[in-house]
Amino acid sequence: MVDFALPEEIEKIRDMTREFAQKELRPAAAELDLMQDPEAAYTSDTMRRVLSRAYEIGFHKMMLGRDIGGLGAPAMTSTIVQEELAVGDAGFASHLLVAPMIAGSAAAAKDRHPFYAEYLDAFVNDTKGEHGGAWAITEPQHGSDLFQFGQPSIHMEANAVRDGDDYVVNGQKSAFVSNGWMADAFLLMVHVGNGDGMESTATFAIPGDLPGMSRGKPLNKLGLRTLNQGEVFFDDVRIPAEFLVMPGGPAYKMLIERIVTGGNTAVGTLAVGVARAAYEEALAYAKERVQGDTVIFDHQVVKMTLFNAFRQIEAARALLWKSSWLLSTGKPHLPTAMAARTFASDMAMQVTADMIQVFGGYGISKENPVEKFYRDAKLLQIMDGTNEVVSLRAAEEL
Repeated sequence: MVDFALPEEIEKIRDMTREFAQKELRPAAAELDLMQDPEAAYTSDTMRRVLSRAYEIGFHKMMLGRDIGGLGAPAMTSTIVQEELAVGDAGFASHLLVAPMIAGSAAAAKDRHPFYAEYLDAFVNDTKGEHGGAWAITEPQHGSDLFQFGQPSIHMEANAVRDGDDYVVNGQKSAFVSNGWMADAFLLMVHVGNGDGMESTATFAIPGDLPGMSRGKPLNKLGLRTLNQGEVFFDDVRIPAEFLVMPGGPAYKMLIERIVTGGNTAVGTLAVGVARAAYEEALAYAKERVQGDTVIFDHQVVKMTLFNAFRQIEAARALLWKSSWLLSTGKPHLPTAMAARTFASDMAMQVTADMIQVFGGYGISKENPVEKFYRDAKLLQIMDGTNEVVSLRAAEEL
């Protein structure tokens, strides 16, 4: 029998996260969202202050094991925390989601090269938000086609060639690398050797300051503006062979499916948080805004709009919790994760639009948070692959 009751420990973490998200994340995100220059936003005192607070609390290391300096939170905690953070701001939630990406690889490889032990120590003890990873996989010509195996002509353009004890990497990763502008370490995926197709992709865990690496300007985008994203360039970058964590071949397919299963579940959870944020704002407004000599909540159309939002949010969360449960039991299921993510992100787009409608003219004002939630929701239909491509990929697994 499935039990939806949360253990007391997780309830306390949820309540603490909710307070942080409401009191600190949301006002900071509203301020940063209005800054026209992304670089100014990401170097601002506001960004530094909020990241510092998040790292002081330990959000960046919550899911890491206690044996490596993490908090060792229960498996389901990640989903609960991600939703609450996204209610405050999905951009910051995304940053905190991707920041620990290198820490796991560093923990597994800490005896292989001094960099890993040093980076892991710096990351888990960081209380200023100065350290964080990024997943450098998407390229200007490659994004949603990362699952197209068995097609020799479709492979990464960024290329690694073995040269003695090193690999020499040339190429670039696209402006959609989340945390790519601020990260000081990368999980890098590039074409290697003479193999063709996406199966020839090798994975490296590398420092972000190797000679020959450079960054483009941070992406100036519609929503999730607190999540820095940017290009990463490689010009004859020499990567020691010890930094290779996964060779090309069948291992790539297994790794990418594992990452994407967790990633789609996370993106869907962010979408639930955004939809919930818009719904909660609209519900409170509807119960105080008077039109026609009564609060607008008493109008049947408004009441049904709000109930439909509630129904969709609850349904999306239930599907995401199933995917999270499968992940926590060691049985990740890609179609379930992709179904949960696409359902939740489509739902968030519809719900945020409907909540703007509840506010009427006030809903389109920059002074109203639902306008921002609507913009944030749109990006979640594209993040980690467009919903259309993700759905087609999931259908192949049926």
